Amino acid sequence: MLRFFWAWLVYTWGGLHRYFGIKNNLRSEHEAAVRYFSRAYAIDPTFYQARLARAVLLWRELGRLEEARADLDALLAEQSEYAPALLNRALVAQENGRFHDARADLEAYLRLPDTDYAGEATRMLALLQDITDESSREM
Repeated sequence: MLRFFWAWLVYTWGGLHRYFGIKNNLRSEHEAAVRYFSRAYAIDPTFYQARLARAVLLWRELGRLEEARADLDALLAEQSEYAPALLNRALVAQENGRFHDARADLEAYLRLPDTDYAGEATRMLALLQDITDESSREM
């Protein structure tokens, strides 16, 4: 319990750095947040939210898609039905032009019970199906 509490405090500190990085458009704050999220996860390897936050930060604020994907892949290797990781990996894949990968992740996400963003995922999946079906016909 003490380990989780310490990890949560470090994670929260990282969240503050992320907030200030977004608010002031400071890359150095985003980099600090990555370090704190990494520490929180190292303190408690079952604290998946810290690793997810790091992946999202790497992807959205820092544009480091491959590192973000590696984090999401590792999370899903440990817990294959971690819905937030599936959804975010689909978004990273889509941004990286890996439409078939994004489609597969969205399909897996929608098979899970109680997904928070099922409506949005369904709309994205329909668009990706059109894109991937169209690219298959062109070949």
